[in-house]
Amino acid sequence: MKTFVLKDFLMQSMIAAMYVVLVFVFQFLSFETIQFRIAEVLLILVFFDKKSFIGLTIGTFLANYLMSPYGLVDALFGTLATVIALILMMIISKPKILSVLFPAISNAVVIGLMISLMNQIPFIPIALWVFFGEAVVMVVLGLPIYYYLNKNSHFKEMMESK
Repeated sequence: MKTFVLKDFLMQSMIAAMYVVLVFVFQFLSFETIQFRIAEVLLILVFFDKKSFIGLTIGTFLANYLMSPYGLVDALFGTLATVIALILMMIISKPKILSVLFPAISNAVVIGLMISLMNQIPFIPIALWVFFGEAVVMVVLGLPIYYYLNKNSHFKEMMESK
């Protein structure tokens, strides 16, 4: 990563804010057993600029802390799941269909375990539901949005770290 300049700070603040706003607007979908967290589509930004890792991590922590019924526990473990997913997405960015499934896998394990322990319910069914919801968001929304943005030279120029 290159140096972190004012443009980067502003971009990461904006990404974090967009994540929180999307979770707020779609809160009714973001914290149920089957979670269709629309804000997760923003994770594709890491393909365009690895610095997006920062804004996405902060956004996840804030959204979970402010809105999750599990509060700080979800803020910590949800952020851990996001960090794991983003690291895997940066390391294994191809094929994209595999890479966009990393959030579904990490959330299934981490969030599935958290919900299972917090509610004293079986892990496997909850993990599968979390995986399903995350996979739908990332494959049905995230992948097409990635391909669209990847063809957009203005977007790619805006995301470039200089």
